[in-house]
Amino acid sequence: MKSSSRAFDTSANALETIDPRSSRSRSARSPSFSRSAKSAVLRYGLAFLTVAIALGLKLAFQHFRAPFPYTTCSMFAVAITVWYAGAGAGFFAAALSSVVAWYFVFEPVGSASPTYVVNHAVAVFLIAWICASRRRTERLLIQARSELEGKVEERTAKLSRTNEELQTEIFDRKNAQENLRRSEAFLAEGQRISHTGSWSWNVSSGKVTWSAEHFRIFGFDPEKTEPSFQLFLETVHPEDRSFIERSLDQAVRARSGFDIEFRIALADGSIKHVQGVGRPDLSASGEADRYTGTTVDISERKRGEALFAGEKRLLEMMATGVALNEILNSLCAIIEDYGTGTLASVLLLRPDGIHLGSVAGPSLPKGWRQEMEKLPIGPCAGSCGTAAYRGSPVIVSDIASDPLWEVPEHRAAALSHGLRASWSNPILSSDGKVLGTFCIYSRETRSPSAQDLGVMEKATHLARVAIERDRAEAAVRTSEEKYRDLINASPDAICVIDADARCVLVNPAGVKLAGRPEDELIGSSIADTYLPEERQLLANRLEKLKTQGSFRFERKFLRKNGDVIPVEVSLSTLRGRYYQAIIRDISQRKRREALLAGENRILEMLAKGDSLPDILDNLCLMVEEQSTGVLASILLMDPNGKQLRHGGAPNLPKTYTEAIDGAFIGRSVGSCGTAAYRAEQVIVSDIATDPLWADFRDLALAHSLRACWSTPIFSAEGKVIGTFAMYYREPRSPSALEQDTIKHITHLAGIAIQRKLAEAARRESEAYLAEAQRLSHTGSWAWAPATGEIRYWSDETYRVLGFDPEAGPPRFEKFFGRLCPEDQDRVRELFGKAIAEREDFETDYRIVHPNGEVKDIHAVGHPVSDEAGHFIEFVGTVIDITESKRSEEALRASEQVARGQVDALARSLDVLATAPDPERFIGQMLSTIGRLLNA
Repeated sequence: MKSSSRAFDTSANALETIDPRSSRSRSARSPSFSRSAKSAVLRYGLAFLTVAIALGLKLAFQHFRAPFPYTTCSMFAVAITVWYAGAGAGFFAAALSSVVAWYFVFEPVGSASPTYVVNHAVAVFLIAWICASRRRTERLLIQARSELEGKVEERTAKLSRTNEELQTEIFDRKNAQENLRRSEAFLAEGQRISHTGSWSWNVSSGKVTWSAEHFRIFGFDPEKTEPSFQLFLETVHPEDRSFIERSLDQAVRARSGFDIEFRIALADGSIKHVQGVGRPDLSASGEADRYTGTTVDISERKRGEALFAGEKRLLEMMATGVALNEILNSLCAIIEDYGTGTLASVLLLRPDGIHLGSVAGPSLPKGWRQEMEKLPIGPCAGSCGTAAYRGSPVIVSDIASDPLWEVPEHRAAALSHGLRASWSNPILSSDGKVLGTFCIYSRETRSPSAQDLGVMEKATHLARVAIERDRAEAAVRTSEEKYRDLINASPDAICVIDADARCVLVNPAGVKLAGRPEDELIGSSIADTYLPEERQLLANRLEKLKTQGSFRFERKFLRKNGDVIPVEVSLSTLRGRYYQAIIRDISQRKRREALLAGENRILEMLAKGDSLPDILDNLCLMVEEQSTGVLASILLMDPNGKQLRHGGAPNLPKTYTEAIDGAFIGRSVGSCGTAAYRAEQVIVSDIATDPLWADFRDLALAHSLRACWSTPIFSAEGKVIGTFAMYYREPRSPSALEQDTIKHITHLAGIAIQRKLAEAARRESEAYLAEAQRLSHTGSWAWAPATGEIRYWSDETYRVLGFDPEAGPPRFEKFFGRLCPEDQDRVRELFGKAIAEREDFETDYRIVHPNGEVKDIHAVGHPVSDEAGHFIEFVGTVIDITESKRSEEALRASEQVARGQVDALARSLDVLATAPDPERFIGQMLSTIGRLLNA
């Protein structure tokens, strides 16, 4: 049976299942609600529940008028409560059932006899007591059983521990014995692998014990040989024996240990290097009675040290630039010293890719080396030829029988020189291409050991390094030569600098640019070519170069003579912490840029309509900015073609420009007068001595002018319209660069002068045209029919048509509205036809001025098309013909009067011819004419 606590837990869970609201209520309570309070609620809740169930059953049976044993049911409720919730809750249930019986059960309700109630109470309390007693008794029994089981378990556990300890001790002993055997095996195996033997030596008795590995090192059979100190000494190499005896004697006397290296000579004639280490076991008297120690076979280490020393020597030879064949011969000698009875060789693949050439093999017979070079590589071309063909190692243990040596002459030659085995490794480049072969020969048939293969691999690697380094150095030398040739041929200055910005290499163009000899430039700092105020930029640019790898910039280059030249620098990083600077003189480019900017400025001034003197002054200033020490001047040809007038010279002395203003041109009139006269350039390098300046020498020298180069300025028609002159205060002749500047400036000056002359001519022509139009009452116009825009009216057009010039050309409809109504339809039809047929038109019409005056107009129009043939506009003239119209009308009237008079005269003559008295008739006629004339 379960314990009461477990039963109560089960009942509590059952209650939670029955009443989920109770569970939710409990879960909703504060977390601080204690566990005991929750338990009490559950226990007494069970009491209420059981009593309530009993009461519910009673009321249910009573409703159906059926008899129900309430007391018996209450006893069950109390028993259940006691069993699952404990005695306290049980007695509470008994009391509660009694109260319920008093008030709800016995009839009439609330008035039953106390006897029934007491009997009910006694019954329920009795059952509660009985159940509680049984529950307590059962708990005691369970507790006693648990204590008994615990003691049994404790006794059993103690016995089990004792048994386990005994078993563990037995197992540990077996493990110790097994570990001892394993350790002994490990020690023996370790000694065998490390070639380390152990020994002991009794000094007084001379008795010696050796380990199995010690026997193997000394070449003796442990089963057949009795070790002794004398046997040890006999095995020591004769050259080391006395040294060993002295060393051991000293150690025994000093009662100290020893650590010595020596050689032993085995019975088969081989020599081994060993290291002996011994430690003394001192007796009670302090004497060294016994030594124990180890002997290590260090032959491999000695050979490795020799091989390492040889490798180091080879690398030193590579680093110092020793010839390749000498390096490879040294390599072969090292391998031959390492492996007794072996011969080494190195063959290189020739450029034809078919034959191998012998470059190293110090111990190989010369005849065999020549024989190897004859045979081409292939699938069966001996060890080396096959290895080079396959690109993989070839091991031939017996040359006499191996099928790879099937060429009879080749095999016979090898055997005749005493070669019996051959192991060849291909020498492969870093990218896997065959460079040659490394081969080891043996004079006896045998296969290589793992150690031999390792040595071959290392030797092949060293050979590859040596060959590739030699070829790389050759390529570098070739590259350096090509680089030197390229930079020497470069028109740009090229300088290689180190991390400290010092020049290590410079080409001839760099020497010329710097103006310093090459030996002076090498080792100097590139900062010397910077202006003092810009030298801090150098460090910043070198730092930038480290991150970017290359970049380009412009700077000012300071030459040795102090000249400053604009340059463009391309900096890039080279290998080995070096930098390359390509320095390009951009003086001409800068000059062209400045000239272009000046040209744009001059053209802009022309476009804005600036005055010719201002433009010519700017041209002179532009020249003076480009050339140091120059004074520029421009003179203009007078319209008479015989004199030169001042045009521009902003920095020439004013007294000088005034003195030469208006000078006549001629054969010997200085530089400018002569150039204008000859229509060709005149270069005077020294005014003081040149005969062209005979008449103006004193004037020029008084103003410190010593040289003058003058060039005529021509019009488009080839006519001289001026001169451009460059003055200097020291004698000198023009360079090619200055001649280019002169050509450019004279061209610009010609454009400016011709433009201004053309503008003056145009203004004069326009004035003449305007005056002619005013005098002839003729105006010009332009009209775009597509838009109805009147694009242009001359001043006379405004006057003829009666419009205000200040308001600009009117729209066409406004102009058309001014026409007399009688003419509008006719003119509109004429214009429409001219537009449609793209043809000329000519018509007369009348227009009404704002003051009401009517003008007679004669109009002529002509269609204009663009280059593609598309119609653009009409252009034409309008002529005020009002006066001519009036004159025509007067003339017609006069003609009519004269015609009438002639008719009258003719009639009079007819009458006179028939008149009987002609004289009298003539008199009457004359009288009538006189009266008419006087009228």
